[in-house]
Amino acid sequence: MSTADRTQIKKKNKTGRTLLIILLILALIIGAYVVNQRRLRRANEAALAQLETVPYTRETLTSTISGAGPVRPRQSATLYWQTSGFVGERDHEVGEEVTEDTILYRLDDSRLSADMLQAQLNLLNAQTSLQNLESDTDIQRVTLQNNLTNAEKTLITLEQNLLALTSRDCTDWRLTNLQTAYDDALESYQNWPTETSWLQVQAARADLDFCDPAVIASETASLNSQIDLQKQNIASWQAELDKIANGPDPEVKAKLELQLKLAEKQLEARTIKAPFDGTITALNYNLGDMVSAGSPAAQIADLSELFVDVPISEVDIPQIKVGQEAELVFDAYFDQTFYGKVVEVATVGVNTAGIVNYNVTIQLDSEHDGIRPGMTVGVNILVEEKPNTYTVPAESVVSRNGNYYVYVLRDGIPVEVEVKIGAYSSRKIEVLQADIQDGESILLSPPVSLMDAFAGMGR
Repeated sequence: MSTADRTQIKKKNKTGRTLLIILLILALIIGAYVVNQRRLRRANEAALAQLETVPYTRETLTSTISGAGPVRPRQSATLYWQTSGFVGERDHEVGEEVTEDTILYRLDDSRLSADMLQAQLNLLNAQTSLQNLESDTDIQRVTLQNNLTNAEKTLITLEQNLLALTSRDCTDWRLTNLQTAYDDALESYQNWPTETSWLQVQAARADLDFCDPAVIASETASLNSQIDLQKQNIASWQAELDKIANGPDPEVKAKLELQLKLAEKQLEARTIKAPFDGTITALNYNLGDMVSAGSPAAQIADLSELFVDVPISEVDIPQIKVGQEAELVFDAYFDQTFYGKVVEVATVGVNTAGIVNYNVTIQLDSEHDGIRPGMTVGVNILVEEKPNTYTVPAESVVSRNGNYYVYVLRDGIPVEVEVKIGAYSSRKIEVLQADIQDGESILLSPPVSLMDAFAGMGR
């Protein structure tokens, strides 16, 4: 055998061994892959076996509309100081139940502000005036009676004077003679100004005035004016006397009583009172603390009834009716379900960033121990019952690209099935259409990665 032949044989043997090694490596890789796939499949099957399933059956679906909101009491109030001063009394503590008008705070009377001192003075004046009203009225009655008597006497005298004045009858020749006598007396006085001549002038003037029409007219007007004034006084005094004929003037008494109430109302600023029956939820001052007008003093809430205001979208609001039942779940009591009912549905919506919501008020049932105002609660309002309908748990439905799917366990393998859904509750969703048989097992909360793994293995 030649050297060339031997070299060719060696090359063939070397190539064969290389191919054998490659085939062995490929076999090992394939084997490892198969083993790994089997191990992975067994692991997936073990994980699948741990998942919960429910049978696909018909039942009565209670449809709900969900929302959330804070708990509020039946009514609450923040009480503010109306004046300044120093706290003199505080006889209650936060958490105590009190009745309406219970005094929570009282200011120290020895350190009141100027406006409170003025109110005290006004109160004393009004009280004194009311106490003396009867005796003051008796004095007023006597005074008015005296005024009436004197005015009536004066009126008679004035009317008599007027009658005498209008009864004067002076002829023209007499008036001429009186005017001549006056002119002569005045001229004599001017020529010889003595006391006697001046007295003669005055006497002549008096005689002339007695018959002078202008003087008579002036005196008549004056008397008529005095008579009218006396009649007005008599009418006014008589009206006042009639008001107090059987006791004090009702208007005066009402005015004094109003002044008294006003002073009492002003003095109420010294105290902070409960405006209704309720529970004290805050007290902001202690004994001796200085307070100022407008500062918050306390808070009180009526916890006998609790409510939740839930915003519901305009799409869902037509389904909400007063009287519907509601389930309530609190984060603080996640293992409990509380109940209530719809008591009010707002007729006017609130537009927030283009979204219109309507407030729905839900009253909690009487058993709400531990629930506090301000807690956030999830609410499911029961709006409809649909009997004999296919349902699946809400956590079994997967949404993808606008479609809905569930995973049905068939021959130990999860199969993705598209479903058409309808109404829903907090836990269940109505299935309107699906290629699922009665009793087939539906996977709860299917992990997407696990479902994809089975899909990748070709199921």
